[in-house]
Amino acid sequence: MKISALVNTAAGSVGPNGLHRMWRVLGGLGLPQAKIVALDRSSGERQVLSLLENAPDLLVVWGGDGTHRTALNAARLDGANVLLLPGGTMNLLTKWIHGDRPWDETRRAVTSARATRTLNAGGVDDSLFFCALIAGVPARFALAREDVRVGDLARAFQDAGSALDVAAHLHLAARTGSGRDLAAGNVVAAMVGPLSRSSGMDVAGLNVPSATAALGLAWSSLRSDWRTLEGVDMRRADAVTISDPDGHAIPVIMDGEQVETGSAFTVRYREAAATCVVAA
Repeated sequence: MKISALVNTAAGSVGPNGLHRMWRVLGGLGLPQAKIVALDRSSGERQVLSLLENAPDLLVVWGGDGTHRTALNAARLDGANVLLLPGGTMNLLTKWIHGDRPWDETRRAVTSARATRTLNAGGVDDSLFFCALIAGVPARFALAREDVRVGDLARAFQDAGSALDVAAHLHLAARTGSGRDLAAGNVVAAMVGPLSRSSGMDVAGLNVPSATAALGLAWSSLRSDWRTLEGVDMRRADAVTISDPDGHAIPVIMDGEQVETGSAFTVRYREAAATCVVAA
């Protein structure tokens, strides 16, 4: 079997020795010539396409939800040989498609017997997400959390301060594809796959009225489902347009990764957007 692997050594549970760990696993399978590369976050999609050009029987992608989003955005419906392994902090997508298994157990199960799974997504223009897009205050707090994870505390304080400023000044407008206004304030989210309560895309909006409430939201989102909080307007929609009436750039994350969208954009639900490998 010809195997290639893309490893995000910065992911929460992979670590700097991730390449060596992957070499040991694949070498134990009798595959010492497997091509294993470390993810370059500035060119991840190009790396995936380059690895797929070598026509591997299996392309292993070890990382978190953001890494898996990168791989699926590149592979799309050509991902029938792409195996997503959990290596992040949340691992929402891999828990949904593989169950709550350790990464090596998932690899063994797929190696024994595999099938192809088709994934739905949300998208802004040509950029897809497979768990959630979040616009507004939580996007800024996510940046601060990432700073802490990589040990940049000075940057973390800076981004946390920016998040509090966003909470105080940002106001978003959101309208679904059916023409209904969402009761949005400074947070709008679109959720698919593991985070959707429907068979399609859920959209939600709320207003965080103060810095204290913003911190409370950030804390609650780590421990529970923030959609259950008072004041959240949630519904199913095939599309939602999010805008800042003042024309400011909106802070946005897709599957935990920061993206640039400008001051207005439309999120659309995409059926059968990508494929990946699962255990049969």
